[in-house]
Amino acid sequence: MMFQLVNQVIEVKNPDRGVSTIEIEFVVENCQSGQVNVTDIMLQSGSIATLWKGHPSETRWSLDG
Repeated sequence: MMFQLVNQVIEVKNPDRGVSTIEIEFVVENCQSGQVNVTDIMLQSGSIATLWKGHPSETRWSLDG
């Protein structure tokens, strides 16, 4: 089984308007047979993909004071 990590930065065409929807398409090319399993998708804001997301207990919420 082979795993491949893919990072891609998507530029917002007009940053003043923000993003209202995101559409993700998976394309498999040059495949004679077999299967593709998508295990995880992570979307992060900012210009750097960190490959890390903190546990919810590490997130400061507005009710935390």
